[in-house]
Amino acid sequence: MTDAKAFANVLVVDDTPDNLRLLTGILEHQGYEVRPATSGAQALKAAEHYPPDLVLLDISMPEMDGYEVCRRLKANAQLKDIPVIFLTALSDITDKVKAFDVGGVDYVTKPFHLEEVQARVRTHLELRNANVELRRSYAKLRELEQLREDLVHMVVHDMRSPLTVLAGHLQFLKEECDKLGPDAAGDLQAALEGTQTLAKMANDLLDVSRLEEGKLPLHLVECDLGDLAAAVAASLKGFERGRSIEVDIAGRTPVACDGPLVRRIVENLLNNAIKHTPAGTAVRLSVLARDEMARVTVSDQGPGVPPEARQKIFEKFGNLTVRQQNRYHSAGLGLAFCKLAVQAHHGVIGVDPIEPNGSSFWFELPRNGNASAVAS
Repeated sequence: MTDAKAFANVLVVDDTPDNLRLLTGILEHQGYEVRPATSGAQALKAAEHYPPDLVLLDISMPEMDGYEVCRRLKANAQLKDIPVIFLTALSDITDKVKAFDVGGVDYVTKPFHLEEVQARVRTHLELRNANVELRRSYAKLRELEQLREDLVHMVVHDMRSPLTVLAGHLQFLKEECDKLGPDAAGDLQAALEGTQTLAKMANDLLDVSRLEEGKLPLHLVECDLGDLAAAVAASLKGFERGRSIEVDIAGRTPVACDGPLVRRIVENLLNNAIKHTPAGTAVRLSVLARDEMARVTVSDQGPGVPPEARQKIFEKFGNLTVRQQNRYHSAGLGLAFCKLAVQAHHGVIGVDPIEPNGSSFWFELPRNGNASAVAS
């Protein structure tokens, strides 16, 4: 917690000049910024112009007493949380109760005692700092909770479509199981694809968390990145009617990597490109050695990614913001997983625009195998 004295400013209000000089001297000696005011009206103007961290407020003043000043402070949304310590020579218990009723947090009796003034000011500034930090923490917690809820809604929303397909085709298959033919086989294939989509989404969700926590071990072996990418493309070609995948691989590109993890990176990028590429057009996959890095690029002919979204779509919750603003639709946590998995290999990932339309998603891995044994 921040020291209560650091940058703390105290507004001292008293119509007696001797009292003001005494309190100002006491508090400035302790390192506080002190602003004196000789009337209630002056104090309210000073507080509105530059809100203090604490107010020391005399009760008995002409024209406007301390009670009224405190009421007006508490009625102002910008000033109501500032602690007010009353200064009083009044000894009647009803006066002290009234001070608390109008919003005071404490009182100091006259004549002043040096140690008492210092202790009460320090205590209430520390309490104020603690309350400010608590409100900040609460606001951050609410923000994180809202992000968590939005993520759950996003995942559930993305699961609804493949679940509907899965349920529908399984029902058709059940009705046709006694005469298994081409139509039933197609239904079975569609059901399997829906199941695979759900499994992939669940894996992404789990592995994003594990990668963030550094708990997903990498099993590094030498792989030819070109062969790996070509195998992924071949496995997807049969499922994407109306969209072709063009593969361009410039020779062998050996890297030390976790093969299954890198395969999933390529799958995610290809699936994302296929989703945004219009039917009848092609997705292009290329692998190229670039100095000390090997680059995999997946290009589509979709609407493209707006400049302001090109970083957000790789963030864990960035897709949510981008999608809510109708700027780009990507598949759940897939791109966030890609970023974390690439970074675990000490690689980099990004997206570039293609003119007149389309996007080029790419990632690079070090060719010397400089990756951690465990994602970190």
